[in-house]
Amino acid sequence: MKGFSFIQWIVIIILALLTALEPLSIDLYLPGFIMISEAFSTSVASVQISLSTFLAGFAVGQLIWGPLADKFGRKKPILVSLVIFTLASVACIYVRTVEQLWVVRFLQAIGGCAGVVISRAIVTDYFDKSKTLKIYALLALIMGIAPILAPSIGNGILQLFNWKALFGAMAGLGIFLFLLTLSALPETHKQSADQEKTNVVKDYWSILKNRKFVVYSLIAGIVNGALMIYVANGPFLIMEKGGFSSGAFSIIFSINAFGLMLSSFLTSVFQKYVATNKLVKYALLFMTVAGLILLTAMYIGISMTGILIVLFFYVFPIGVLFPTTTELAITPFADTNSSGTASALFGSIQLAVAFICTIVSSFISDGTIVAVGLAFFLCSMLAFIIVFSRINVREEYSKDLIR
Repeated sequence: MKGFSFIQWIVIIILALLTALEPLSIDLYLPGFIMISEAFSTSVASVQISLSTFLAGFAVGQLIWGPLADKFGRKKPILVSLVIFTLASVACIYVRTVEQLWVVRFLQAIGGCAGVVISRAIVTDYFDKSKTLKIYALLALIMGIAPILAPSIGNGILQLFNWKALFGAMAGLGIFLFLLTLSALPETHKQSADQEKTNVVKDYWSILKNRKFVVYSLIAGIVNGALMIYVANGPFLIMEKGGFSSGAFSIIFSINAFGLMLSSFLTSVFQKYVATNKLVKYALLFMTVAGLILLTAMYIGISMTGILIVLFFYVFPIGVLFPTTTELAITPFADTNSSGTASALFGSIQLAVAFICTIVSSFISDGTIVAVGLAFFLCSMLAFIIVFSRINVREEYSKDLIR
């Protein structure tokens, strides 16, 4: 990734760390579920609810921080959010019941999500449009690396300390990011005279009227839903049906995660030869064909090794689709006072649609791998239909984005 100055690289690193805060906050404490359940004399399922409340807080928080970032600038909301995140992380150490953990994790997510939302807006503020896809690809790469490293880091912490140290590590990360943001992140948002007159509801509605934004937000959500279905069903496919060991399961997951990172990295290379909106179409076509082959392979009952090979190619294009859909949805608002709000709405739609996809997947599940394959195929086919349908994608904020 050539062409970035030293200062720009500093900004990129800060944005990458802020983006990694969410997956780290989710996956870092997963190895401690059993310890936490024992500490509160409750079931692991009850502890898992704290993960659900975190995701709920993440979805709600995005809708809060986006408009605040447009009204007060990018830096101040990030600093405030990191204070909330850090205090909530410390509070997790001192909770007395699992119900208290649910509530505090919700507040922790409210603070932690601001970095992800505002980072997307900073990319459109600070970098030339020709470079935004490279940055989004890098952020997607970080989002792929963090979930792989976090459980190992969590296990390492548990080897030396107890489960409370996991939240202590999160608090330490929050303090570090606060100091780094305070000292090195520039304010990138240009204030305008009419910002005081903004109406959040009207802003969200005006963004939703941009069909380009809606189309690519929906695609991002469906693709994220497919990834969530893969994560949720991975143990079922690999260990229960495939008969692989837990060690082999970790290796297989790592291989697929590597595929995601590789495709994210290659996105900026592909962009040199293919327009971004066409890149989305090609990636979805690839994913849909792989989904059809995967469903067929599961139906006819080929070996699990063959199924896992096809599954790798199904997951691979997701690494291309995350940064490309983000760029196409957010950049129409780059020169407006609504880029933070657009980023927030994009993230919330993405989470909501992914949640619906997982619910539908659970509904059609019948305990067979064919049902999982059907869920994979339906996700890719739905996204394929949306992007290839004759939707009049009007450009209401920019003229040069659909190439």
